[in-house]
Amino acid sequence: MGRKINEMSELRDMGAFPNSVYIGASANIIFSIYLTRLIFLWGGGSIFYLLPWAVLLPSLNVLPVTLLRRREKLSNNPYPEISQMNFFRDQHRFSSWVYAVAAANMFFWIVFSWWILSFSTHLAVLFMLQICAALITFVPIWRRYHPSLS
Repeated sequence: MGRKINEMSELRDMGAFPNSVYIGASANIIFSIYLTRLIFLWGGGSIFYLLPWAVLLPSLNVLPVTLLRRREKLSNNPYPEISQMNFFRDQHRFSSWVYAVAAANMFFWIVFSWWILSFSTHLAVLFMLQICAALITFVPIWRRYHPSLS
């Protein structure tokens, strides 16, 4: 019997997520990179906007978790095993450190994208950033289906 999502205690536990979790997380990062380009262009690339944006967006991503957890305290629903979780129903039920890792990952991609966009804001650069982010955030899926990558 595997660990339940509220019992996650190490990064290795994230390797048991269903594919839908990786796809959702990757889509979130890809969209975040797109939004970062919009903010970069709106602010004229000024570094003044980077830190507020890099803090605001991950905070907004965690806000629904906070709200859903308040509602969750009123129910006694059992926690599913990591590999059996439902992306939409259970994503607010992880151990708290998982959200810190996700927020840090988003923070990284915002800062990295801002840095790359400071060299060029062409759409081709945006697409390359998004492809790079997708490939990197899909690594657990690649490893699952290609044992030679493990």
